[in-house]
Amino acid sequence: APRSEGAAGTVREARRGKQVESLKRLRAGAPQTAYDVMQFIYLYFVLSEHFEGVQARSLSVIDQTLWPYYERDLAAGRTSEAEFREQFRHFLWQWGSIDNYWGQPVTMGGTKADGTTEYNPLSYVILDVMDECALPTPKFHLKVAKNTPKEILRQALDMVRRHRSISFIGEEPIISILADRGIPFDKACGFYTTGCYEFCMPNGANSTGSGHVNLLQPMERLMAEAAADKFRPHDFEAFLSAYLTNAVAVAEEIMTVALAYERHLDDVNPANVCSLAVENSVKTGKDAFANGAELGNGTDVTLSGFGTTVDALAAVQEFVYERKELSLAEFGRILAANWEGHEELRLRILRSKRKWGNNSPQTNALAVRLAKAFSAAVNGKPNARGGTFRLGGHNARQFVWLGEKTGATPDGRRKGDETSKNLSPTPGADTEGVTALVESLGVLDSKDFSGDFPLDVMLLRGTVAGEKGLEVLEALVRQYFANGGLVVQFNIVDPAELRDAQAHPEKYENLQVRVCGWNVRWNDLTRAEQDAYILRAETIVQ
Repeated sequence: APRSEGAAGTVREARRGKQVESLKRLRAGAPQTAYDVMQFIYLYFVLSEHFEGVQARSLSVIDQTLWPYYERDLAAGRTSEAEFREQFRHFLWQWGSIDNYWGQPVTMGGTKADGTTEYNPLSYVILDVMDECALPTPKFHLKVAKNTPKEILRQALDMVRRHRSISFIGEEPIISILADRGIPFDKACGFYTTGCYEFCMPNGANSTGSGHVNLLQPMERLMAEAAADKFRPHDFEAFLSAYLTNAVAVAEEIMTVALAYERHLDDVNPANVCSLAVENSVKTGKDAFANGAELGNGTDVTLSGFGTTVDALAAVQEFVYERKELSLAEFGRILAANWEGHEELRLRILRSKRKWGNNSPQTNALAVRLAKAFSAAVNGKPNARGGTFRLGGHNARQFVWLGEKTGATPDGRRKGDETSKNLSPTPGADTEGVTALVESLGVLDSKDFSGDFPLDVMLLRGTVAGEKGLEVLEALVRQYFANGGLVVQFNIVDPAELRDAQAHPEKYENLQVRVCGWNVRWNDLTRAEQDAYILRAETIVQ
């Protein structure tokens, strides 16, 4: 190719030369500079994802990983802060160009074995560049503990108010879960996040997702049997017991299937690149997914529609067994007709305060029963790879996909509508404010969801504006973690702006919202998904 001319061409030639020299060093040995490390991360990702077919669902604890190299580079005069910022900007845009829908996760911060923070001067630089790029991906996971610098947390919370892709990870609750698995503090504090916000130990821990439990499907079957007079529980406890038995059986079936196929993972798709990065795999000659990882090999069973299911149980409890407004059989027939002719009843059920997220004692009690039943069935059971099964509350896009396949449910939901996501309420159901929402999640034991325990919070932009707004957000994050929560993430919205963005998409090319564990551009959502965000935004209590 002809050489570039002029100043711009000189810059490109210099960049090309730097890249070539870095690749030569990596061909010969370990990374020597911060630039080498970023190059190596990208090369490993490409080899793992596109050659081996194994997802590389973490870009490392990036500020910890780069800091010692960056510090040495500065001391040796090999780089400057300005040059690093430019290089890191290009690093982020590599993932932005790939545009993996689920986003590419990267962890920041943490706690050292001596109890001090892992955040360092480079952490601020990295956050600045991430803020400047304003990309949906990579998605940043910030580990938060009592020792987290206030400036870091405030900067990140301010970025969230401007739609940056950040989740906040509770260090202390996660370290407590890891302690229950026998991992001492000095090792547990080294955990990193992967996927949407799941957590793993270093040295080659891995996890697989074996399946999602559609919590509403057993409810749909029982209500259909009631409509046909084949299911006549004499009280609500009998109904709840039948539901839990049927729902847990779905999780047990998923685990049975996983036991059958996971023992063959290393034969069907050997993870050679992954295994080379796992010290114990190299030592033992075992594939990373065949018990080659010392502290991992987890298999996740995740729940979908948790909040909507709790609401459905609460509706049966309140309207059938307490108020006795209709029989279970009548309720079943109404649902089979997708509420046709019973809109007044549907609206009354929708307006009931017995909804997950409102801190209703009756509803909270149902949520605890649901969580405990699945925790007992899943957590700690041996999988086929020398590890254990783990229950997760994260459900990716299943709240949309499984909702489309599910009939009308007792909470007032129509056939095909989306369900609640993660452990959060059904859109529009939590009407008592964010404090009630956080307190509702607080009744659950996050150790029952040892795979992940995420909460999605939507707030109006005006309620968290200015310095006072940052104080509110920080207090909310810290209270959620004090209650044992593991992950919290935000959509800070203005309903009028969302309406305008729906009507005039050309004006909002860069507007982002958080879907589940990742951000997407508003214009990439379907009309139905946009409507759900707008509904949720318009029902927020200020």
